[in-house]
Amino acid sequence: MASVGLTASFVIAPASPTLASEDLAEMQEAHFAVIDEIANWDAQTPHPRLGAIEGDPVAGTISIGWAGAVPTEVRAMADAAAEDGIRIDFVPQVSSEQEMLEIAYDLAAAMPADGAFAIGLNADALSVEVPTQEAAEAVGSEHIALEGEVLDVIETAERAAADLGAEVTVEETDSAPVNAAATGMLPGAAMQAGVMGANLSATRSNDSSVLSGGMRVQTHWASGGWVSCTSGFTGFYGHQPLIVTAAHCSDYADNRAVRNRNGTRIGVSDLVHELNDGARPYDLGVIAASYDARTLPRIYTSETATVNITGSQTTWPPSGYRLCSSGQITGWKCDLTAGEAYVTCYGTNRGPECMHVQIVRSSGSSAFCLGDSGGPVVSLPSSSGAIAVGVVSGLKSSYSVNCSKEGLIAPVSQLLSTVHGLQLHTTLRP
Repeated sequence: MASVGLTASFVIAPASPTLASEDLAEMQEAHFAVIDEIANWDAQTPHPRLGAIEGDPVAGTISIGWAGAVPTEVRAMADAAAEDGIRIDFVPQVSSEQEMLEIAYDLAAAMPADGAFAIGLNADALSVEVPTQEAAEAVGSEHIALEGEVLDVIETAERAAADLGAEVTVEETDSAPVNAAATGMLPGAAMQAGVMGANLSATRSNDSSVLSGGMRVQTHWASGGWVSCTSGFTGFYGHQPLIVTAAHCSDYADNRAVRNRNGTRIGVSDLVHELNDGARPYDLGVIAASYDARTLPRIYTSETATVNITGSQTTWPPSGYRLCSSGQITGWKCDLTAGEAYVTCYGTNRGPECMHVQIVRSSGSSAFCLGDSGGPVVSLPSSSGAIAVGVVSGLKSSYSVNCSKEGLIAPVSQLLSTVHGLQLHTTLRP
């Protein structure tokens, strides 16, 4: 049996910070602002050159991969950050993350088997991770044999990567990607306590007209059953109030009825088509509420406690940063560390659904469990609140599909860059 691991990647465990929690939170916010500034500048150029990013907020350092010469404008941003105590080092790469992402999506689209797998995006490398037959069977997925057409597809990706000066590695893993929705509820049934004895009062249950993130929600699928997830962040699209969630919570479809834990309808799934059916699918959608609903710029961390949302990250959360999440199963916790980007393909009865996500790792018992899908993932909160980073997408599960120490998130930056005019509701919003 193959061991779990990523070729040419890094794993950063949450360090015991030498900074006070408030200071660490503020340092991370400062790092995110600098990274957003550089990434947004690069995204507006004809040929983005940004590569892998890794940060250490305790040490005050950021390592940024860059393909080619670093522009003067970007150097100036780094110099300005240095005046604030943030040291930025640029690491030469032969390929940008955008170039590697194109190859990853082409590879994912060409895989002929209907099974779950993942493609890690590392500095100048793609790691194709195919679950062993035992791991695939454990999560109810078809096994992808590394033979025949599959090897031909991988060879095509290897040639495309080699043209950039990058490489593709392949390994069998004893874990498989699984979305983190809790499925199988009968029409009209309430969710039962059960997953590993979890406390199901970890998030809000019964709001219907005043809405926040971190609510326990259930979506009515075409099969007639209800699927249980956790809501992410509130926002607006025009005059329409909404709540951000994961696309798979609605079975990747719009116009599915959504209710709260107590059975009261709060809206319908929407914008899934725009976010999940394009050339670059994302595991994001929204719950469109009624026009007279009121949304608040906060997330629930229990039935009553909340954290304000002060802003949203416009780029990816780089590796090495501490994150927090709120889910109906795992509750509120700040033991997550961001890792590398992935194109993850969840197995479904219609074939794999492939999406651009990011891995996070927990220093506790679990990153996420089934039922946490769609829940908010934020920066380490300061006294004023936290920054919206992403929503819970899935697990990298090793045999048990209930919970996993490795989780997958869908960054909210994908939402904001795809649905122009959509805004998250934050305390800084006029």
